[in-house]
Amino acid sequence: MALRRGNLGFPVTVSAGSTAGIVTVTSNLKVYVKSIAIHNANVGTANTDLTQTVQVHVVPNSGGSAGTASAGNRIFRGALEPDDTFLFEPNYPITLESTGDSIVVFNEGTYNGGVADNDVVVLVIGDKEGS
Repeated sequence: MALRRGNLGFPVTVSAGSTAGIVTVTSNLKVYVKSIAIHNANVGTANTDLTQTVQVHVVPNSGGSAGTASAGNRIFRGALEPDDTFLFEPNYPITLESTGDSIVVFNEGTYNGGVADNDVVVLVIGDKEGS
């Protein structure tokens, strides 16, 4: 199948203490994730000097539906300084193949001893198969 050569979606805001699906396979059309940009969006908050810890998970489907993020499918955990942007770029694209496979981001907030509660903004860059 040909690639759509479009975007994988618009930036997604993930609130502190929340988990959000960033991209999910539908109709068994493969998704190729080239990179993931994550930004600590602390502008206008009281936490202008605190780091924000973020986790990225590649989650396999569960019976054709979205699965659950866990330590077993986490591929990145890192702290972002205020107003910092991190580009996660693997050597080869992450390939999501089956309906329900997804990339999930967890913004730890005050979880795991964290102290910041800023939003993070996530943008996934890549391609998906055309229908």
